Amino acid sequence: MSPHVGAGTSEYEWCTWQEVAEEARRDTPVVVSVGATEQHGPHLPVCADWAIPEALLRLAARKRRLLIGPHLRLGYRSRPGSGGGQHFPGTLSLRATTFMAVLEDVLSELVRSGFSRIVVYNWHFENTGFVYEPAFLVSERSPNTRIVIVEDAIPTFTDDDLAVLFPGGFPGLDLEHAAVIETSLFAYFRPEAIRADRICDDAPLRHPPYDVLPIDLTMSTPTGVLAAATQASAAKGELLAERISDHLVRIIDQEFPEPGAMSHVPDSAVADAY
Repeated sequence: MSPHVGAGTSEYEWCTWQEVAEEARRDTPVVVSVGATEQHGPHLPVCADWAIPEALLRLAARKRRLLIGPHLRLGYRSRPGSGGGQHFPGTLSLRATTFMAVLEDVLSELVRSGFSRIVVYNWHFENTGFVYEPAFLVSERSPNTRIVIVEDAIPTFTDDDLAVLFPGGFPGLDLEHAAVIETSLFAYFRPEAIRADRICDDAPLRHPPYDVLPIDLTMSTPTGVLAAATQASAAKGELLAERISDHLVRIIDQEFPEPGAMSHVPDSAVADAY
């Protein structure tokens, strides 16, 4: 059961219809996390791309008022250089047209329910680009609804944070699949879900700036891990959770100030977060 069940819940899926209507009446921003069901190496469950943003949104909801919207648990196809590839068992993906249609319908339904301040928060790398189109179509039909599309869930890290998180060097976000960031966040939020004896480091034989079909296995790995997962820790997970949730809260504060506030941060502060 969710820890947020009951009156005053901040999670859409655990609200009654009356509570949903009240949040819409209050003009509460609703945040829809968009993830995937995708292999995450031998040590993390396939729910990683929706379980992590779910946990991050719960943390953000403790920092300011927002409604954690319905989670999209299926995303666009896994690609070798950023998700290991579509050939792994366990990965359940949608084609682009299906994915965009589902997200468009969800956003349209939120508008029908009375929400006018919506955030689309994407975690799955391959969804990038496909979340904008459905949001654009809904916005065209509902010009009084403001939709914020956050395709880059992770902020730019400071040099000090990079030194703590990646003392051996930062491989890049695309190769951080099932590696330090996601494994550390699981170690912080859900350590019992990690198969600790299976954590490993891996790397593709090559990582060109393009894709090849049929899938070229030299651009993926046998384990599905694309970088060094053994360097993860709960302490790094706590640091990441704070930085990432603060990043999201700054964006929401900027675009949807709480009643009585002009904006909690200047535009430059939000720009610096990217």
